[in-house]
Amino acid sequence: MIMRPLVIAVYEPRWFMRVLNILRKRSVPFSIFESVDNIPYSSVFYTDYSFFVNQVRDRGDLYIVYDPMHSCRELERSILAMKFKDYYNEVVVGIDPGKKPYMVIIGDGEILEHKYIDLSRVEEEIVGYLNCYPARQKLVRVGGGYNGWRIILRIREVIDSRIEVVDEEETTPKQNRVDDLVVLDKYLSKLSKPYRNKDAYAALKIALRKGIEVE
Repeated sequence: MIMRPLVIAVYEPRWFMRVLNILRKRSVPFSIFESVDNIPYSSVFYTDYSFFVNQVRDRGDLYIVYDPMHSCRELERSILAMKFKDYYNEVVVGIDPGKKPYMVIIGDGEILEHKYIDLSRVEEEIVGYLNCYPARQKLVRVGGGYNGWRIILRIREVIDSRIEVVDEEETTPKQNRVDDLVVLDKYLSKLSKPYRNKDAYAALKIALRKGIEVE
């Protein structure tokens, strides 16, 4: 895939560290702004500082994303612009419920985020992440096990995306299953220590498995 280079010029230190963490976690290639002359041709230039915008404004080849509000959505817009895209065709959130729910987010076949989420703040967390990713269609799939319906009933009040409940049978990893190995090959290498984190695996399988729509 042909991609634009990404150059970041973030002034605010805490946001700079967060941007670095996001890009590195997702293995997004980038460079840090040093001078106008060193920016590769046709780059995506992401910055939170108007001074940097003024420095590069004469570079007509650049795709400039100015984000003074430090928005995850604007950062995501920069990542999409690297691929000459404005949005994902589909973003799917998979949630493995339980005492410690785990969430995996997939956009057009790419893992965008994965983490444990706070059950007491599940609505806020899901809404926040859904707002980060521009997409034509958004879908939330929740396992029907312990706490599953509790999570569904809470998030259905605050999101207008499609919600599905998924049968959790065989979402926990097992050895020597062919379909498990296929999923592992394509996705689980992107997750940290997948086989030592059964919750991450289960959330991924839930995200990939069609469920029953919750009306």
